[in-house]
Amino acid sequence: MNTRSSTSATSEHGGRLGWCAGLFQLVASLWAGAQWTVGYLVAPTLFALLDDRREAGRIAGWLFERVHLLGLGCAALLLVMLAVRRRSAVVRERLLAVVAAMLVLSLMLQFWIQPTMHGLKLAGEVAGGAFATWHGVSSGLYLLQSLLAAVLVVGAQRRPPC
Repeated sequence: MNTRSSTSATSEHGGRLGWCAGLFQLVASLWAGAQWTVGYLVAPTLFALLDDRREAGRIAGWLFERVHLLGLGCAALLLVMLAVRRRSAVVRERLLAVVAAMLVLSLMLQFWIQPTMHGLKLAGEVAGGAFATWHGVSSGLYLLQSLLAAVLVVGAQRRPPC
């Protein structure tokens, strides 16, 4: 008889949440929290409080780079945990798809979109349409990644993968 509540923090064996599930939730929360904090709290605050928009953009860009690099590390750890620990294939596959999608977005933002935007800034084309277009693409992908982060955190809490 299964007495496990869908909202309890217990393992399949009735004990407290296992170290693997706890670590998975911690890493997922770290990645999501950094993403949300920098993207939706810190960056807008920089542009609201600093008179120099160029300096605000420089600082925000530096912070976004750190979030993407943190994401690469978190994704690597989460993917290893999903591959090593066995749980329901459906749970693993769903979380694997979310982590993989977030990883691809981090790679695109860090190694393709951000360098493209930086090149436009160096060329003095910040006020031009190309920079605005790339900034819009970047913002849209960041939003998508942020929504996936919510799915990851909720999914890891509701049905730990290990």
